[in-house]
Amino acid sequence: MILKFLIAYKHFGLVNGLVGPRRIILLCILITLNGCFAGKNIETIRPGILTVAVTSGAPTGEYDSQLWIRRYIERFSEEHNFIVSWVVVPFYESWLLASKGEVDLVATNVASFSDRVSAGATFSAPFLFERRALRIRPEDQDLYSHINDFIGKRVGVVSGMAAERDVNSRAPDGVIVRTTDTFAKLYAEFDAGELDAIAEAEYYSLDGEVIPSHGDDVVLIDHHDLNPGQREESVFVVRDSSTKLIEAVNEFIARTRFPL
Repeated sequence: MILKFLIAYKHFGLVNGLVGPRRIILLCILITLNGCFAGKNIETIRPGILTVAVTSGAPTGEYDSQLWIRRYIERFSEEHNFIVSWVVVPFYESWLLASKGEVDLVATNVASFSDRVSAGATFSAPFLFERRALRIRPEDQDLYSHINDFIGKRVGVVSGMAAERDVNSRAPDGVIVRTTDTFAKLYAEFDAGELDAIAEAEYYSLDGEVIPSHGDDVVLIDHHDLNPGQREESVFVVRDSSTKLIEAVNEFIARTRFPL
């Protein structure tokens, strides 16, 4: 808010009307106050800035979950007068970055598995849930319906993701599992015909509505829960030392439906 005042002052010539030390002092005071008021007393690594880990630098596709998450975090940040600093990271072990103090918040679409809990960080309330599935080409619908149909075929996964756990636990002997670091690489291999399927997820809002994650060029098959009868919920991972941030994030999730 103070930063907006500063812009207004400059626009109307109030700051420009000052010269020398007085102008510098006023500018410093306003910038400092902006950091103090940002986030309603939420303490972040850098005052007034929310440092957020994501897995994609500039997502543009409307079916990209990272785009949905960015928009959600941007809305939260606007409400709390934060400037967002995005840090692009590999998904694998990204959930540890908050506890290490490298970011205030991890927004890489982390499922709340117990083995991802780490001292110094806390899971937020869930903002969506997922079911496991396999992505195939529409022309292959008559060939595949279940993971068991892929013996001798190539199924791609991203390292460290729930999909990798799922395929490793369900795939029968003979299924060739290919692992990459990112979905971008995975999709490139799929588009090049190097993979017969990709293990990923179908996304759902908390009230059970499917969140569209693909167009007509893709078919999802073999829908199932990672753990039968148990919802696989996605959370943000929040740095404990970013005081009051977890409370603010949970309050935002409670009143703001995902995706926007």
